[in-house]
Amino acid sequence: MRATPFELEHERHPDAIVVRARGKFDGGAAEAIEALLPAGRAERVVLNLGQIDYISSSGVAALVKLSSTRPLRIASPAQCVRDVLSLAGIERILSIHGDEEAARAGG
Repeated sequence: MRATPFELEHERHPDAIVVRARGKFDGGAAEAIEALLPAGRAERVVLNLGQIDYISSSGVAALVKLSSTRPLRIASPAQCVRDVLSLAGIERILSIHGDEEAARAGG
């Protein structure tokens, strides 16, 4: 199965920026997400990974980096994302939620 090209959409809410990613999540995808986020503000980011069909090691590293610089909540991760995060042993350090609503509300 071939990964689809990366696509990104976002919307701002009073409590968070919701980012929805689709396709291949790699270092370039992470850079695109970083470019959306205001510098100097630790605004909460809800990252919906439900439509990701491939995540690279640089994509995993980018998630860890992003979570160390601002509040990051991952919503609806696709099974391939869950599998890779579990295999890498980092699912315990990330805030992972079943859907966007839970990610926005979660503590």
